[in-house]
Amino acid sequence: MSQVTPAKAQNTDSQTFLTALVTNAAILSLEIIAFVFLKHRLSRIYEPRTYLPPPSKRAVKLPSGWWRWTLAIAAIPTGDVLQKNGMDAYMFLRFLRLLVILFASITVLSCGILLPVDTAGLTEDNFSDKLARLSWGKYVDFQPYATGRYAAHVAVVWLSTFWTCYLIRRELQHYTKMRHEFLISPAHSSLAQARTVLITNIPVEMCNEHELRRWASFVPGGVQNIWIYRDTQDLNKDYTARLKACKKLEKAASKLIRTVVKAKRKQDAASEKQYRKTHKDEIRKNERDGSEDADNDSERLLDLYAPPNKRPRHRTGFLGLFGRKVDTIEWYKDEIARLNTSINEKRGDLYDRGKDAPRPLGSAFIQCNLQMGAHVLAQCISYHAPLAMYDKYVEVSPRDVIWDNIDDGAYETRFRYVTSWLGSVVLIIIWFAPVAFVGTLSNVATLCEKLSWTCWIRDAPTPVPGIIQGILPPLFLAILFAILPWVLKGLAWYENIPRWSLLSMSVYKRYFFFLVVHGFLIVTLSSGFASAASNIAKDPTTTVADLASQLPNASIFFLTWTLTQGLTGAGSALLQVGQLIGHFVRKWLLGRTPRQAYAVTFMMPKAIYPQANFGLVLPRISLLATIGLAYSVISPIINPLATVSFMLFFLSWKFLLTWVFDQPDEAETGGQYFPLAINFLFVGMYIEQTCLAALFFLNVANNLVFIVEGVLMVILMIFTLCAQILLRRSFLRECLSGGLDQEAKC
Repeated sequence: MSQVTPAKAQNTDSQTFLTALVTNAAILSLEIIAFVFLKHRLSRIYEPRTYLPPPSKRAVKLPSGWWRWTLAIAAIPTGDVLQKNGMDAYMFLRFLRLLVILFASITVLSCGILLPVDTAGLTEDNFSDKLARLSWGKYVDFQPYATGRYAAHVAVVWLSTFWTCYLIRRELQHYTKMRHEFLISPAHSSLAQARTVLITNIPVEMCNEHELRRWASFVPGGVQNIWIYRDTQDLNKDYTARLKACKKLEKAASKLIRTVVKAKRKQDAASEKQYRKTHKDEIRKNERDGSEDADNDSERLLDLYAPPNKRPRHRTGFLGLFGRKVDTIEWYKDEIARLNTSINEKRGDLYDRGKDAPRPLGSAFIQCNLQMGAHVLAQCISYHAPLAMYDKYVEVSPRDVIWDNIDDGAYETRFRYVTSWLGSVVLIIIWFAPVAFVGTLSNVATLCEKLSWTCWIRDAPTPVPGIIQGILPPLFLAILFAILPWVLKGLAWYENIPRWSLLSMSVYKRYFFFLVVHGFLIVTLSSGFASAASNIAKDPTTTVADLASQLPNASIFFLTWTLTQGLTGAGSALLQVGQLIGHFVRKWLLGRTPRQAYAVTFMMPKAIYPQANFGLVLPRISLLATIGLAYSVISPIINPLATVSFMLFFLSWKFLLTWVFDQPDEAETGGQYFPLAINFLFVGMYIEQTCLAALFFLNVANNLVFIVEGVLMVILMIFTLCAQILLRRSFLRECLSGGLDQEAKC
């Protein structure tokens, strides 16, 4: 094979980028066309909020046509989501809006300063690929350009960092104000969960209503109700058995009705006419007695089309394989009546048995008369023993409680917390191999330089190299991470978190940490490792230097990944292919009983599909923001791509949260995802500053000016850390507590 030079190995970057751009733009166009065609034909999927919710929470109908719907989405106020879908949905849109403003501002800086500086004086002799001229180059090889060019990068990093910190502070101020107003609004404060506190790890001597009322006597407004969580396994078994029996009865009755209807439709008109002639006197009698006509007609149909030998039957033994064979409908009717009696008796005995009542499991729900009282109770020191009554959760709804996670002791909870996060770290370690392969595949061009047998990719016809580098790596990475959330959710559940909403926030932390390590750092390092492998083998002491010098070369993967997420990802969110398919599959599979058919047809999407799970959506958005910040100076072309991506995400999710999704009150956290998302923006800034500092210090041998520029990056990192600590201490208490006592004084 012919010799492969660095220039030849890198000359497919523009081709890769253009292939990804054209492909994703074409997919986005198809998704939009399909959406426009289906949005009014399938209003149950694309506009359920226009007619299913209560009138006060309904959205206006989207206008018809090919383009007017875009103006309607852009024109509707973002605050409308706050009134109709809660604080979490509103702050999610505010976070996307923040990212649009942030990257649009950095785009102005990069296009006005960095791109002219990066491209001035460079020709095809320096960089044969045009896209490489728009990225961080080894200007030290082309003196005297290096010193002045890198000074511009330092200036842009400082300006963008100060601007980012200012935007973060402004958004946190807005969030704090809106959270207080939301919590004390009449619509939210009237909910029972707004006045309810869950307390865990209660000592045995305190686990009774009398002691808890006396202990909570200081609460403003007093205590309304106290529910102690007790060991009610027998009651729980009966309740679960009754639910199962009701579903079986409904399924059997529906099956019997379908059998009768099907048989009746097959009966020919002659047989029906003959039946009427034979029973003429009986029919006349039923016509005279109208009150019994419906019952007699139903009985006649059952006798005629569903005799006893054709009615649903089952065996009462193990798995329905053994035991006595009984009539399913009659047997379950008797079973439900028996369970109703048993449940009523056990519920009545629950608090009437005194000392013989089921033992308490160390948790209690306290409902206060005033919302302020609940927040005061949640913030007070409760007990003198270590960890006893330490964990308290306000804004608790029964549907949001993970009942299996509120009966463990304090030390078991801490042990589970530690082992759960250790499990997450182990999962990150064993996930390295497949992600490293994807990273290497994303930079095949530089791999050709060292492994000549891979040159067939470079020499392949024009679309092939672009597809292999620009399409396959993001696709493989998406499939790889599709199964990850289920594993992380299991680890978060094992952590012993007592609420589903808090579990979702824990998944957000783990998922983002995982994506940063594997979706960014490992992909970046593995992309540079291919070209640096031979040098590392010759001189292992140069490992860090070689890998750091290769970091800019990995930018092509993240450019294509940003395109894929911003164009195809936003279009997929708008089209909702998964929910579209799931709706018809569920309607065919689950619409077998009246209850299931009603849920599929008339209930909001939360009854069929999971609501917008911010614990899974936000990590991907945060990773995209982290990558954009990390490469905003090294590869400035990523800034306009990130701006367009976040703008498309903003419009797509504004549509979904206004016209489609319904966020239930019990899953509402009051916007507590937002401080986490804001805090994770600093990760991108730290990576950017660390990468630039390393690149500056690695070039010290070429020019001593790089020492000053590297020191400036270290100083900027210290400033960023101080800003993060200051913002966290200033807003954390206000963001996570509701601040109702301060609000009332104001």
